[in-house]
Amino acid sequence: MDEVRGGDHDVLMSSRLMSQAELMAWEKRARRWVVLGLVGVVSGVFGIGLLTLHMSYAMLKKTEVMQEAIRKVSSDRRVSEALGEPIRVGWSVTGEIEDLPDRGTARLAFSVLGSKGLAKVALRADKSPTGEWRYLLLEVKPVGGSSISCADGAGG
Repeated sequence: MDEVRGGDHDVLMSSRLMSQAELMAWEKRARRWVVLGLVGVVSGVFGIGLLTLHMSYAMLKKTEVMQEAIRKVSSDRRVSEALGEPIRVGWSVTGEIEDLPDRGTARLAFSVLGSKGLAKVALRADKSPTGEWRYLLLEVKPVGGSSISCADGAGG
């Protein structure tokens, strides 16, 4: 090895350059690590996005207005006849909720599944000053079937 002086530091350099085969092998290893690093970063970003989405859906499903809607839909015999039992709530919930102590509004859409099929549910509700939710729309639309209104509780 040759000794080269540069400033205050002594640097040892190899007097032998890499062969073409060694250089190609080094480049291949470097490319592999770059690709693995990029895949890791992209996977992490998507993972955080999915986790955030799941947490948002879970928070919407735990709200009072959503729990009451699920209870109304699940206990409606017309929905049970159309979809079969047990009735489960699908993964995603879209929409918005404004829930204040003396007022609120909810506009949500979600899916429910039964042993016979799938349905989309549309929900619109207002919260009274006493804290009770009044369902303006709670409509279950089975795939290939007619809509069922659960807002009035007629099918219980």
